[in-house]
Amino acid sequence: MKLVSKFALALSLAAVSAAPAAFAQSDEKPKKEKKGKKVAPAAPKRNYSKPFIAAYMPVANMLNKTKDAIAAKAAFSTVVAAIGNDDDRYEAGILAINIGAPLKDLAFQEQGIDLLIASPSTPLDVKRQVMFQKGSIAYDSKRFADAEKNMVDAYNLGNRADNIEFYISNAMAQQSKDVEAIAWIGKAIDVNKAAGSVNKVIVLRAANLYVKAKNYAGAADLFKDLIVAENNPDYWHDALAFFDRSRDFNPEESLDIMRLMRATNGLRFQQEYAAYLDSLSYIGVRYPAEAVSVLDEAFDKGVISRNNVTFSERYNEAKSRLAEDTRTLPGTIAPAKASPKPILSSLTADSFFSHKDYKTAKDLYQSALSKGAVLDKDGGDQTDRTRFRLAMSKAMLGDYAGAKVDFAMMNNPNRKAIAEYWNIYIDHLSKLAAIPVAAALAT
Repeated sequence: MKLVSKFALALSLAAVSAAPAAFAQSDEKPKKEKKGKKVAPAAPKRNYSKPFIAAYMPVANMLNKTKDAIAAKAAFSTVVAAIGNDDDRYEAGILAINIGAPLKDLAFQEQGIDLLIASPSTPLDVKRQVMFQKGSIAYDSKRFADAEKNMVDAYNLGNRADNIEFYISNAMAQQSKDVEAIAWIGKAIDVNKAAGSVNKVIVLRAANLYVKAKNYAGAADLFKDLIVAENNPDYWHDALAFFDRSRDFNPEESLDIMRLMRATNGLRFQQEYAAYLDSLSYIGVRYPAEAVSVLDEAFDKGVISRNNVTFSERYNEAKSRLAEDTRTLPGTIAPAKASPKPILSSLTADSFFSHKDYKTAKDLYQSALSKGAVLDKDGGDQTDRTRFRLAMSKAMLGDYAGAKVDFAMMNNPNRKAIAEYWNIYIDHLSKLAAIPVAAALAT
């Protein structure tokens, strides 16, 4: 389904475009139904006034026989003046719409629409169609209050086509009625979900409304629908950026969000790379290998200049620690596994993960969890963090099923929420088995 910013100039009302040529009264009875076949009901009986017929026929002939819509428009006032009842009003409305169509005269067509709306003779399906068209004319004319009213009236008459909920929301948003606009665009999203589809235009518009209202959780949820539907780096960036703003995350949680943003190629801006580095280094320069890798990526992309003093200093500091970290890291495995304290294995695993040695990291995380609750030096429970990174290690190694099992065991609300995004990423990787998981983080 493709949305357009403007409505069609000419109204399409072919199904109700012609009055009976001789205005014969319809006393036709329904035909008997043949076996196995349905017969359409007889047309409704119309009661046109004689003065109206006399005024109507010459103007209709100008349009239909001589094809002179300009002359028909000029003479149309005589038809209006002769209206004597609701059937006349209905037929006059149809004629005005058909005169305006070849002229692309929306204002004239709107006169016809008003006649149809005012006539009780207008069938309900026609009335809700033209009510929407009246709203569409107002929308294109930037008369958004009128557009809102007419489209809501069409909706209340039963119109559920034409992406009507979306346009009602847009008309409201143009009037800064953001709360109402959000409610209506929510209806538009529900319609698409019920049809089993995700309309990107509608979801992106809804997300913008949520952001304007500073409802970052709502925006993140909408972008989550998009990343489920499409593994698009731009959608991943926005989904995780708004998700990160929607909750209070500690540095370790933020780090694993930034790692996913990087894995999905979603990192875009200097401040995001800075936040990534802050999460890596909130207690001194931890994980120098990952810090160097992240900054190399930012430099290579041109997001950060190598001449930037702040970042070049951080890069040089991480680089100076990297050689020693790489040299001493292998010797930490045995002591970590031998220690009765699970946290030592967990922290050692973190270092290997930062070096992209996911296999050793996985073994050490499993070692930590096998020893019981993983408590830090202050007694804080780091079991969820340890298991979460075990799941990440498995994902990097291509063990998607195993990763999902561990992600499902999260108890911490923040970790549980972050795991949803990692699971979406895993689902995409499962479908694209030709793309190695570890390569997503490689630089």
